[in-house]
This record gives sequence, structure tokens and C-alpha cells, in this order.
Amino acid sequence: MTKEIRLQLIELARLRTTWTYSQLNNHLELGLDFNNDYHRKRIGEWLGEISIHEHSKGRPPLSSLITHKNGKREQGDGFYKLCEELFGEDWQSLKQDKAWENSLIADCYTYWGDPEKYKMSKNDF
Repeated sequence: MTKEIRLQLIELARLRTTWTYSQLNNHLELGLDFNNDYHRKRIGEWLGEISIHEHSKGRPPLSSLITHKNGKREQGDGFYKLCEELFGEDWQSLKQDKAWENSLIADCYTYWGDPEKYKMSKNDF
């Protein structure tokens, strides 16, 4: 499943847009119910696996493109906790830093918008 999610995230980056967890769930027909703790944990695990892979390749975390549907374009706490592990910064401080968050999204747009990088990296998962 993570391969399909990653490919969708790459397409979002190329389109220079973000999606909500629900949009991703519906579009890929993941069948998740976000009222269910296990399902919320599962999507977090998939997105985390993708972002760990991207980080290991020196690329920005694609999961930054998936946000809550509260209109604030904010990722879930699990995203920030993962970033604490990846970047060595306190997750709560990262969550408060909208400029940092927006820079991750912009970095995804820039990286995946480059045709050479797209061609070179799309299938390396």
C-alpha cells in the first residue's frame, strides 16, 4: 500500500497541492475509518514509512502534503513526532513553526517538480 500512497504523494507535489487524510483515503480507496484508532495509526505508519525513506535519500518528507481537514493545512501530531526523530528538533516546537512546515511543503514541490529528479527518484521505493 505504501508504494501506491507514495506515488500519489509525488503527484500531489508535482501538482503543487496538499490533500487531507480523507482525500487520500477516498481517492486511493484505502477503506479507513478515521474514527477508528487503529485506522488512524495505520495511515500514520504508512506515511511515516514513506517519509523515513524519503529522508534517507536526502529528500523532503512527502507526508507533509497530507493534512487535517480543519482548514489550517496542519499535519497530525504523528508527523511532527516523526520529524523530531528525523531532524532532532522538539516536535511541539516544530508544530508551532508554520514557516518550517510550509518550507517542507515547498521543498516537496521543488524537488518533485524537477523533471530530472522526478525521473531519477520516482521508482526507487
